[in-house]
Amino acid sequence: MIAHPTLQEIAYDLIKEKILYGKILPGERINLEKCATEFGISATPLREAMTKLQQEGLAFYIPRAGWRVPKLSREDFLKQRELQIILETALAERALPFIDAERIALLRESNGRMRDAIETMPREELGHFLQEENDRFHLLIFTAYDNDVMLRVLQNTWDTIKYQRTVMAGTEHFFKICVPDHEYIIECLEKKDLTALKHSLELHFENGPLCLEECFENFSDNTFP
Repeated sequence: MIAHPTLQEIAYDLIKEKILYGKILPGERINLEKCATEFGISATPLREAMTKLQQEGLAFYIPRAGWRVPKLSREDFLKQRELQIILETALAERALPFIDAERIALLRESNGRMRDAIETMPREELGHFLQEENDRFHLLIFTAYDNDVMLRVLQNTWDTIKYQRTVMAGTEHFFKICVPDHEYIIECLEKKDLTALKHSLELHFENGPLCLEECFENFSDNTFP
């Protein structure tokens, strides 16, 4: 027999997608009346879905104020970000000797898609697109080096902070820096310049979290790694 999803499961999936892809930002209220109208689902399954999302840490309830998306945990994000930086730097350095003209062309095509999207795509759709295309761009580099174990660990790290990374990709700051950062990385790869490549990656890693400053709870003046 085919198992059909319940209304609660459908509501859960739809609201979770809005949260994970930055359609509802950290600190924003989750308007259940609007969701009920949009999804065509009544209040009871929506409340059940919110309870499940609360258990996963993706939503919380304030009496007389309603449901909200929690602000980001800066500490947890930075721990995962540190691992991401170590893995991406190591993979890029090892991939450099294997980057050929065909892969450079694919990287330029990917960066071109991001540039075109920033110029033409509605802002509410742009963050999700850029986050996915950004991953494709970087994987074009990393997959030139044959180590599927490192790639799996990196993918797990990306998935762990997917919410934060999607929010990051949906900010005006990211719209401004992603394409120029990638152009610099491509230039370094094409020249086979390891020193310049390391610098381009450091710049990219510094620029990324700046997009998230206003989303963090209890943000301090401490610098990002």
